Amino acid sequence: MRRLTLAGLRAHWRRLLLAALATLLGTAFVAGTLVLGDSLRTNTERTISGNANRADVVVAAQNLLRKLPADTAARIGELPGVRQVQGLIQGDVTVLGRNGRPIRDQPVGFSVTMRTSVTAGRVPAVDDEAVLAEQTARALGYRIGDLIVLLDKARGQRHELRVTGLVDVAGQGVLALRGGVGVTEPVARAMTGEHAYSEVYVRGAPTESLRAKVAGVVGGGPYAVYTGPQFAERQAAASGVDPVVLRSGLVMFALVALFVAMFVIHNTFNILISQRTRELALARCVGASARQVFASVVAESALVGTFAAALGLGLGIGAGYLALAVMGASGAGLGTEMFTLTPLTVALSMLAGVAATMAAALLPARAATRVAPIAALGVQPESRTHRLPRSRLVWALVLCAAGVLGAVAGLATNARIYPLVLVAGGGLLFFVGVIVAGPALVRVLAGAVGLPFRRFLGVPGKLAVANALRNPSRAATTVLALIIGITLTTGVSVITRSLESSVGAGVGAAIPADYLVTPPGTDADVTLPRSISVDLRGRSEVTELTQVREAPVTVRGETAMMSTMEGAIRPAVVRGSLAGFGRDQVALRPERAAELGVDVGDTLAMTVGDRLVRATVVALVTGNVVPRTLASPSWFDELFPHRGDTSLLVRFTPGLPASASRAIMDKATDPVPTAKIIATADAKDRLESSLNQVTTVVTGLLAFAVLISLIGIANTMTLSILERSRESAMLRALGLARRQLRLMLIIEAMIFGIVGGLVGVALGTGFGLMAARVINDNIVLSLPYGRIALILVGAALAGILAALIPGRRIAKDSVMASLARN
Repeated sequence: MRRLTLAGLRAHWRRLLLAALATLLGTAFVAGTLVLGDSLRTNTERTISGNANRADVVVAAQNLLRKLPADTAARIGELPGVRQVQGLIQGDVTVLGRNGRPIRDQPVGFSVTMRTSVTAGRVPAVDDEAVLAEQTARALGYRIGDLIVLLDKARGQRHELRVTGLVDVAGQGVLALRGGVGVTEPVARAMTGEHAYSEVYVRGAPTESLRAKVAGVVGGGPYAVYTGPQFAERQAAASGVDPVVLRSGLVMFALVALFVAMFVIHNTFNILISQRTRELALARCVGASARQVFASVVAESALVGTFAAALGLGLGIGAGYLALAVMGASGAGLGTEMFTLTPLTVALSMLAGVAATMAAALLPARAATRVAPIAALGVQPESRTHRLPRSRLVWALVLCAAGVLGAVAGLATNARIYPLVLVAGGGLLFFVGVIVAGPALVRVLAGAVGLPFRRFLGVPGKLAVANALRNPSRAATTVLALIIGITLTTGVSVITRSLESSVGAGVGAAIPADYLVTPPGTDADVTLPRSISVDLRGRSEVTELTQVREAPVTVRGETAMMSTMEGAIRPAVVRGSLAGFGRDQVALRPERAAELGVDVGDTLAMTVGDRLVRATVVALVTGNVVPRTLASPSWFDELFPHRGDTSLLVRFTPGLPASASRAIMDKATDPVPTAKIIATADAKDRLESSLNQVTTVVTGLLAFAVLISLIGIANTMTLSILERSRESAMLRALGLARRQLRLMLIIEAMIFGIVGGLVGVALGTGFGLMAARVINDNIVLSLPYGRIALILVGAALAGILAALIPGRRIAKDSVMASLARN
């Protein structure tokens, strides 16, 4: 039997080549993801060991609303054994571009500390120097030695600083996300307006006893105390590139690709067993037992799997190395120096490839044992259509119904994680039901899809549809491999499109305008001149303008802000009325009224300057941009004459290009060029860009599974040509041209592609919408119609591509040679 197995491999190596290619790609995906994951872990370990020596103890505020008091560093510095203490000041900062206006994507301002990692140049030595995060320097086009201009937080005054170095902020939370400008601590306080510390770094010895002493000073609650290595590990895990999570996610996609490859391998061996009926029957005639035949087929799959897995391992290792090189060239903080290959990666990749190939061949091998010796006297069997047993249809309906019920149950619950599991589990059950009913489903859909081909493409169209319906079981296995990739791709597209729509709605609700303009500083007396609003009101392109003015008052011994709103945006009244709203009247937000212990009809006393003012609370109001204490514009201007605007909310004519509206805003704010202009479209674009990046990465990973499924279609077409070689020759002898024969094959592959696309899009859309609803109850459900159309067109084109190689082969076959076979 060993000789028979080797002889079979030599005789059928071309037919096994595409199955081996599926295993090769699946193994390459597994190996590449494992190599990348190991390299990321190596990078993390180096980061931890490097950062651990910079601080022995770190105190971190766990809640940004409860930062460490400004005297924390001084109190820790008094502890015995402490050699050095530094605190991190971190907050928003305003950077002016080279045109003298605030840049759109503002980085974070931070104080330089012992943990600042300089990659070029040096840290600031005096207050008029700064360092830039590497991504900030790239985005703004600054180099060491250039001048950068910042505005102080209080007054909005300009400060020029010389760039002395570049720093690496990878893994440092918001700094890694937005970039940063590093300055000395006094400058950081002035530029950000922050005085409390986000983190405090301590050097001293021994570490554990020092950590306990520091913990005794700062206490527990909102503050956590770590050793240097502990904090570095926490920082790496929070960096968004957690190697364990990323590796697990990549391996999940690799397993999807390998699962699709199993369909291809199963179909290949199934067809080969059907085509080798006489060969196997002859083996039985000369004494081979059913067990030996089974072992022979499994051995073939093992040898094919080992050969393909070895090639796939090499390809995956090379792909992982190339990915690191690309990441290094793009400035992602990784490079080929982090390349890591472990014996475990090699073993797991080989095991995955070989096991997947052998597992996929088990059912065909079992079918081979049922070949009777008498079959050696017959000719090559024709594939026949078999009706699906009624019991199998019942099971399919039960599984699909259970899947729908599971998904509906997930929608009905209020939690987050478990409902998502229920929806995913329901989708899996439904898909298993589709697999069980696959032959019947494919037969119905292929017949429907094939109607226009039969009607308009003549004989080739009719023959192609007949061939597609000839063996529904084989067709179902071929199509299911494509369905998996398209289902997941469509589901991800639906979820991300819904999230994008929700982002747009959320940004629009938070800022009900196209632009928000605010003064350059935070001091109460820093305002916008009213000439800006006058200019904007005179513009025909401006459809809505709301002015907000604020001024400080004293209420019950505490400073508060009185505000007024004038323009298009109106507060929503919760209780009371704003009819006749005017002098000696105020409206409060419900939470402000609760703080003061007042309600509609009560009187509120306030000190304005040096005089006491009493106002009646006439309404409780709410709204996204409605201030806490609201007065009428006329009374506010009477109390605070010539007061400038605190903010402007501007909406333009729908359809006006963003460049045109931005130019109008820049022109109107010429009197205060350092005014902050926030475009809601920019905020929306940034969030949507992040989602699009995720979608692109996930779709790219799933495309690997789709590629393997295309190999499956091509394999089925190629093996079908060999199986129907005499039939094709007879058609040629009866007058069918080579061009028509190629067209027949292309139509058949297109039918497979379209059926796979339709089923995959239907499943992905349905369960994608349910998953999106579970992720967020308030999500704006939306379908990416354009992307879905592209997926369907791509599925049809995929079928055409899969038929190109078989089409070339069928055109080269000689009619006489094909008739002489078998």
